[in-house]
Amino acid sequence: MSSYPTEEVLAEGGVRWILSNEEREHIGKLLDVEASTFGNVKGNVMNRSRVACKKCGKLSGLDDLVYGGVGLGVHTKGLMIDTLLHGPSGASPAHALDCSRCSEQFEGVFLWFSPSNWHM
Repeated sequence: MSSYPTEEVLAEGGVRWILSNEEREHIGKLLDVEASTFGNVKGNVMNRSRVACKKCGKLSGLDDLVYGGVGLGVHTKGLMIDTLLHGPSGASPAHALDCSRCSEQFEGVFLWFSPSNWHM
């Protein structure tokens, strides 16, 4: 992970997960597209701070949401690309989140806030 800030706590609620270049590259690989496809995606607003995987130390990130959605067959790659570029169509149910590096489940549940602030 890069040494620059990975998140920002928002006064109005939620935590903005700042998308790193490493995450952007990983998302591109997971979705079989160029990382530059997501060049305008700066981050997304979640209900909580990132957490470190207890097994490998990777911080939870947007790439883990993509990994779970596509890997479990819940969402198509096309839907994930559209959601990343345009935001989700509705509120998020709480999700368990698996580490995309080692498949260990992160502690707790994760959800994103309203679609209106998806790309803050």
